[in-house]
Amino acid sequence: MKKEEIIKLLKEKENIRDDQLEIVLKEKEKTGSPLGYLLIKFGLISAERWFNFVSQELKWPSIRLNEINIEKEILKELPEFTCRKYRTIPIFKGDKKLVCAMVDPVDDEVIEELKKITKMEIETRLVREYEIKEIIDTLLSHGGVEVISPYERKEVTTKVLKPIKIKEATESSAVSIVEELVSKAIELRATDIHLEIEEDGLRLRYRINGVLYEFPPPPLELYSSIVSHIKVLSNLDISEKRIPQDGYFKMKLYERDIDLRVSTFPTIFGEVIALRVLDKKNIISGLDQLGFLPEILHRWRILLEEPYGMILVTGPTGSGKTTTLYASLNELDSIHKKIITIEDPVEYHLKNVMQTQINPKAGLTFSVALRSMLRQDPDIIMVGEIRDLETAEIAFRAAQTGHLVLSTLHTNTAPAAIIRLLDMGVEPYLISSSLIGVLNQRLVRTICNSCKEEYTPFSEEIKLLDSSLLDRKDIKFYRGKGCHLCNGTGYGGRTGIFELLILNEELRRIIMKKPNISELKELARRSGMEFLREDGIKKILQGITTISEVLYNTRKED
Repeated sequence: MKKEEIIKLLKEKENIRDDQLEIVLKEKEKTGSPLGYLLIKFGLISAERWFNFVSQELKWPSIRLNEINIEKEILKELPEFTCRKYRTIPIFKGDKKLVCAMVDPVDDEVIEELKKITKMEIETRLVREYEIKEIIDTLLSHGGVEVISPYERKEVTTKVLKPIKIKEATESSAVSIVEELVSKAIELRATDIHLEIEEDGLRLRYRINGVLYEFPPPPLELYSSIVSHIKVLSNLDISEKRIPQDGYFKMKLYERDIDLRVSTFPTIFGEVIALRVLDKKNIISGLDQLGFLPEILHRWRILLEEPYGMILVTGPTGSGKTTTLYASLNELDSIHKKIITIEDPVEYHLKNVMQTQINPKAGLTFSVALRSMLRQDPDIIMVGEIRDLETAEIAFRAAQTGHLVLSTLHTNTAPAAIIRLLDMGVEPYLISSSLIGVLNQRLVRTICNSCKEEYTPFSEEIKLLDSSLLDRKDIKFYRGKGCHLCNGTGYGGRTGIFELLILNEELRRIIMKKPNISELKELARRSGMEFLREDGIKKILQGITTISEVLYNTRKED
């Protein structure tokens, strides 16, 4: 059925207006995403109503992914990034034909793209949006080691990852279960433990290299005892289950102290627990361990040697900003210079550094702490995050009056940090005179060295990454096949990709004119800044990470 006919039916049957469709079609033209997925994403139709519309009005055949077995090799017919972009998954391969389950199986433009990528005829089946999301997250992100239904949780966890061993359910074993949960996190090098109660039981997940993986949970009948034990260790109120609580405790495992930050949160089925694992053995002490390419590392270290000025590290939550700041402070001269930090919370203790944790309930906010800190005669100040205009203005004035100030902002690019500060209300002259550099970063997973293999990626992947690479015959691409050492994921750790904007006179002059983001990006490019995607490409060509990791982590910068 043609797109025009589908749009006509959407207006008639689903009451979607012309102006709403115009917005969606513009987004489709810009991103290439399927029409149906964009309608769901923009909230113009629910996922279930879209499914029923395609099934009933367009008479398209549908399937349930948990009712079929997909061969491991079939998943490799489409790159992961393509599956995510077009909300599709290959499910069957015949003679010159590939059958794909799709959220929007009637989008001719997407189907044509899939034909180009696979060099096969494409036959489509309708599937619900959440099923596609779950199977992509469960199977493709795991390297496609075992192809099984994402709804059979026990099957997924025991086949894809090593199951955790939980003792028999007795009241006295709650203590040992908590120890085993933490012990397993250390073994897996997980950063977080999520223990959640749902309508059908418990759910246990570990965050490894930034991705959540599911494991068999402890017995349901022991859950209340486990929660109580964690609360006792963290000095939290055992009787209070209606409001969130935050705490902290230490545990001695593997001959070392493990710090754990605890957060409880009430849900309709009971309290859920999130534990942040702060293993001091995993502290990155030097900047050379973060994944900087030599030229960027050299320029970053020059910035850190400046006697005064403002340096910002930007990126979304979980992009490693705090780690970069800690590693930077570790390299500074803390003997001859006084270094003070204001954090929320303090995650690791740094030698010869005065660290303060804010406490809004007691009136100790970032701005209050920063004002008082300036009377302590510091040389270097680290502010965990610039959250409001007051904190920003105090920090920038401190940078003007002989202090080196380091802080973070939540922006997607380095030039966007300047726009964010202007939007907050910081005066252009303060930014222009105080800001000396902005480092923007992301974390990408690194290929497992034990199962690393050379492969030929799809031309579509290379085109999305950088079309100029298509004609190069001298480059090689690598991926992880999946082995017992990486739990079948194909990845063995994480590294950073970076873009570093160093302010020059031209940039300072344009900031005074309150520029837009396009002007700043263009000027940053002319000033010699390489963008995140370019840094990621270098790491792909060095065999450090994969195309899908870089595409996924830099998609907001396209």
